[in-house]
Amino acid sequence: SPKPLSVGSGFLASLWSSRWEGKAALAIALPIPLLAFGGGGGKGGFGGEGGGGGDGDGSWGPALPEIADVDDDEEVIEEYVDDDDDEDTAAPTKTGADEDDEGYVDTKTDEFYCDDIAAEGLPVGQGIPTADELFAGLKCQAGFKCNRAELSEDLRTLLQSGLFDNVDARVTPIGNKGKSRLTFVFSEKIWPPMTEFAVDGASILPKDIPPKVMDTHPGGPTTVQTLAAIKNIVEGWYQDRGYAFGYISHFDGMDTGEIVANVVEGRVDNINVVYVDDMGHPRKSGGETDPDIVLRELPFKPGQLYNTEDGRRALRDIFALQMFDNVQVVPRANPRDEKKVDVDVMLKERPMKTAEVECEWAIAPGDRGQPSLVSIVPGGQLLFEHRNLGKKGRTLSASVSSQNFILPADDLGFRVDYRHPYIYGADDPNRAALGVTAFNSRKLSGVFTPGPGGDEVPAVWVDRMGGKVSVHETYSRNSKGTMGVVFEEVATRDDSGSLCTHCTRQLPMGQLAGEGPPTTLSDTGVDRLMFLQGNLTRDTTYFVNGAVVGARDIFQVDQGLGVGSASPFFNRHMATFTRFIKLKSPKPNSVSPPLVAVAHARYGGCIGDMASYDYFTIGGPHSIRGYNVGEVAACRQFVEVSGELRVPVMGQHAYGFYEFGSDLGSSKDLRGNPTEYFRRAGSGVSLGGGVKLGPVRMEYAKDCNAGKGNFFLRFGERY
Repeated sequence: SPKPLSVGSGFLASLWSSRWEGKAALAIALPIPLLAFGGGGGKGGFGGEGGGGGDGDGSWGPALPEIADVDDDEEVIEEYVDDDDDEDTAAPTKTGADEDDEGYVDTKTDEFYCDDIAAEGLPVGQGIPTADELFAGLKCQAGFKCNRAELSEDLRTLLQSGLFDNVDARVTPIGNKGKSRLTFVFSEKIWPPMTEFAVDGASILPKDIPPKVMDTHPGGPTTVQTLAAIKNIVEGWYQDRGYAFGYISHFDGMDTGEIVANVVEGRVDNINVVYVDDMGHPRKSGGETDPDIVLRELPFKPGQLYNTEDGRRALRDIFALQMFDNVQVVPRANPRDEKKVDVDVMLKERPMKTAEVECEWAIAPGDRGQPSLVSIVPGGQLLFEHRNLGKKGRTLSASVSSQNFILPADDLGFRVDYRHPYIYGADDPNRAALGVTAFNSRKLSGVFTPGPGGDEVPAVWVDRMGGKVSVHETYSRNSKGTMGVVFEEVATRDDSGSLCTHCTRQLPMGQLAGEGPPTTLSDTGVDRLMFLQGNLTRDTTYFVNGAVVGARDIFQVDQGLGVGSASPFFNRHMATFTRFIKLKSPKPNSVSPPLVAVAHARYGGCIGDMASYDYFTIGGPHSIRGYNVGEVAACRQFVEVSGELRVPVMGQHAYGFYEFGSDLGSSKDLRGNPTEYFRRAGSGVSLGGGVKLGPVRMEYAKDCNAGKGNFFLRFGERY
């Protein structure tokens, strides 16, 4: 990211850049002077009328160089700077040392080796620069040679900062090694007591800030400490609210005691979209993405005050386009107008077209228990994606999967997604996007599975093929919604691929029972239906050292339209509430995650016609841990509650959990009552603990219904 700019002396950049250290993606270039004020006539700043903070007559006092002898072995060279005439300073003269002494300032070259830099008389306090900050941008630096011209320039730089009434320099040789100590002597400015305070140039600063400044002023003469206190209050208000370019440019009225702080707030002026190459250099040919696609994602416009939170939102929203590998938002002060801010949006584009092939081989226990390949023929997935159709930000992705690349027709699955952003125009505040999806999938039903300790039952596979057309809207930073229509054909099949109209189970003697609960609503093994689907999500979660903190609420409704096999008409709804509560913050500069408590609740219900493949199931890694999917119940209504405590241990989270789920007695309201048919409990409790290592969770979960537990290896977040 670009280095902060400075106006005046170099310590300004050093002082302000430290506030933004580590913000690589959101770099801020701040030309913010610490303090600048007018002396004398009250209109000075970094110079000009009033002597730029001098004694009122446009000069900095006498320009008489002095040479003071300390003793026979040491020389001291004092230097003053006249702001009116830089050439009036006398040349340094060798005193108190002979021609063979290396510790003097050469009268011909005016050079000396600066071994150390010190400060005398420097005011201290919050908001006042330290010696290191003052000296960071000077020409003369410890460990390097310095000459009279550079020293004069450094004195002028320090004086023009407006912080001091006078600045002297003293060069003292150290021993006979040719080294010298440079000492700056500061004289603090003192003005009459402050009787009034006002702010000029502020548009959003509350009116109670000037009275607050007067209330906190202890009285007495106005000094640099007084101005620093004013700066801390006024600029602190801006900084605390993310207005990084809100600062005091200079003060007026110092001699009268009626002090006016002139404020610059920083309004967005130019917004530049910059495409960079792999080395981070701007590409002369530009990018493949229309800049308007990027500009419409920005939460700020020209004329608005720039806020760092807007920069973070821009980063998030632009990166969410999934068109860029790297995004940087770099605001910087306009070099021609300190009241304006230019923003560079720097983008490294991803390849617009990508294709991938994934192969996988299934492994299962062999005849002797040793692992062996199920088949030498691999399965896998083919993926294709185009992220920028027509250079308008429209995306198309497709995937095809199969367990057998040689005979893919047996279980061919596919998914095609098309997304068209801003269907209502770039000015749409909700950023509505059109999504079109076509799909074909196969999944093992969790409804027709045995209860705890039950024998294996014939598997029932659910094949879904259809499409979905939806509109996605973003209402705020944390809220979004989706409304669409889904049409699909659902078929239930056995392991051989034949249609399966009813499930079955194994009897104690080994034979299969008669027909069990139906697998489809039409009793034919195939259902066709159409329904509306809506979704609302409010997500305020964020990361603290890799740990999720915040709240997430999700509400989903499916409304049957009475169209399709058996004319299904239903209302299926589900609500999920999760809270990640930070109980204790990590120590400053610590990389350890915080102590977090998780509270989770989920409710689902259905009114009307309900097919078995849409029954709610209880049990599984994302329901009640320690049970198989659907092992507790298949039901029309359910409730789940759980709690988890995450404790930081050696930079990772160790956790313990408790989970409960119940069908609320609704299993009997389903056709065939699969819960009773497969001898399931209808409710269950689990508890356990584990360790999270990055995305991997190693945990132990106890099935309290059966009184036994197992170890599991999971990936991703539980909630």
